[in-house]
Amino acid sequence: MELEARLRAFAAFARRRSFSAAARELRISQPAVSKHIAEVEREAGMKLVERRPRGGELTPAGEFLANHVLRAQALLAQAARGVAAFRQRPTGSLVIVASGVPATYLLPEVVVTFQRAHLGVRVSIVQGASAQTMDALRSHRAEFGVVGGFAAAPEIEAEPLVEEEIVVVGPPQLAGRRMSRRDAEAATWISPYEGSATRAAVEAAWADSGITPSRRLELPSWEAVKLAVARGHGVAGCSQFTVEGELRAGSLALVRLRGWKVRRTISIVRHRDAALTPSAQAFVAMLHARWGRSPARQRR
Repeated sequence: MELEARLRAFAAFARRRSFSAAARELRISQPAVSKHIAEVEREAGMKLVERRPRGGELTPAGEFLANHVLRAQALLAQAARGVAAFRQRPTGSLVIVASGVPATYLLPEVVVTFQRAHLGVRVSIVQGASAQTMDALRSHRAEFGVVGGFAAAPEIEAEPLVEEEIVVVGPPQLAGRRMSRRDAEAATWISPYEGSATRAAVEAAWADSGITPSRRLELPSWEAVKLAVARGHGVAGCSQFTVEGELRAGSLALVRLRGWKVRRTISIVRHRDAALTPSAQAFVAMLHARWGRSPARQRR
C-alpha cells in the first residue's frame, strides 16, 4: 500500500525540506527526486517548490498539496498495519497518542497487560499536549488517543473513560490545613509546561474561585512539580492519578481550599471516519476494564 513514486518523492521532500535528505530516505539519487517533483509540478500546472542553492521551500500550493499527500501516506501506512491485525494471531504495530497524565499514569500498566496477551503487536505511546494528539489523529499517525480536557472537533469523537479529580497538594507540614483565599493568593503555585490540560483546569478553577496567585513557578514536568512541592517550595493543583503514591507515602499532603471542587473527564478519542483495527479494539476494551470506574472506587 504505497503512493506512486512521484508523490512519494514529493512527500519525502515535504518532510525533509531537502532534495538530498529526501533522496537518502528513499534510497534513490537526488536528480531522481528532483525529476519526480518536476513531474508532479507539471501535472499540477504550477510551481510547488521554490528551489534554493541549498534545498528548497514549498510554495503555498506546495504546502496545501503536501498536507494532503502526507495525510494520505499516513492513512495508507495505518491501513497496512491494520490489515495485519486481522490475521489469526495479530501482528504489526499500534500507535496511541496521549496527553501527559494518561501517558504516564494510566496507559503503561495496560500496555504491559496487552503485550502479554498479544505478543505479535508492538505498542507505541506518543506523548504530547491535547492539541498535538488531535493533530496526530487528523493526520492518521495514530489509531486513537487518550486525553484529558478534550475540546470538541467535528471530525473527532470522544468516549469517556474515567473521571479524575484535580486536588491541591502541599508539603507534609500542611497536612489537614485549610487554606483561605488569602492564603491561596499568597502561596507559590507550581505548575508544569504551557499546554498542559491539568494546568488549564487549575487556572480555570482560580478564575471561578476568584483567586489571583501572586507568585507562580513553572517547571518542565509533573515529577519536577511534585519534588518542588514536597521540598516546601509551594503548592500545586494536580490530577489525583499523579499524586496517589506520594499521598500514600506521606511525602505530599492534601490541602483543603474552600470552594475547590475540580473534576474533568479523561476520554478516548479517535477520528470519526477511521475504523479501529482488532488490536486497537482489544486495547480499548482493556482500558475500560482497568480504568472505567469512578474515582472513589479507583482510590479504594
